[in-house]
Amino acid sequence: MAIPIESSPPPGWEREGIDGLLGLFAPGRLSEIVGPRSSGASSLLLALIARITTSGSSGSSSGGREGGGQVAFVDGTDALDPTSIAAAGADLSALLWVRCGGRLRVALSAADLLARCPGFALVVLDLDDLGPVPASASIRLQRAVEGSDTILIVRSERHREGSPASLVLATRRLAPQWIGLRQLTRLAGLRSEVSISRSRLHSLSPLHSLSPLGRGQGEGTWTLDWTLQQ
Repeated sequence: MAIPIESSPPPGWEREGIDGLLGLFAPGRLSEIVGPRSSGASSLLLALIARITTSGSSGSSSGGREGGGQVAFVDGTDALDPTSIAAAGADLSALLWVRCGGRLRVALSAADLLARCPGFALVVLDLDDLGPVPASASIRLQRAVEGSDTILIVRSERHREGSPASLVLATRRLAPQWIGLRQLTRLAGLRSEVSISRSRLHSLSPLHSLSPLGRGQGEGTWTLDWTLQQ
């Protein structure tokens, strides 16, 4: 999930847009963000981590910290770039990073354990191309977080049918944004599409509060502009 600053944009976010999007992820429920690399899935995830660790706006327990919540990040492929998280505005002191070396079973076990630990506002299981999560493991993860104040998000390339996830967001890359005086020579950002594949807890109407970060493209579909930080 590495997002090198020199080649692609760390997430650009505005408070109103990200807070509205963050409100879709319900504590005590399993949610998914699915999409291939460079689709905006990782940028969306980093923006959510930044919002939680710096403002505690998720509404869940902050684990005793003032200002923001604790986040556990289970990194299935050891692809996380701490520089990108810092550039996104996250508080690294509030982040627990678990590297799993490409071992799916280890990643699933770590996420299951952390989801049962009190004090985390968010637990992320980033599988990238290791997933999708087997249906039996997804059920166990849902049971692990059920009834808690923790948001549990699984990020993978593909969604598996039969998953108990209450919310599934699918991301798709639309186009890079280039700038230059005479030739388009410098990357300015990335435009991606986010759509709701499944929502068992929310109606779609409140999601239009995502503006100005998100722009409605029809019911349950939005485009997001991720801006390269200079």
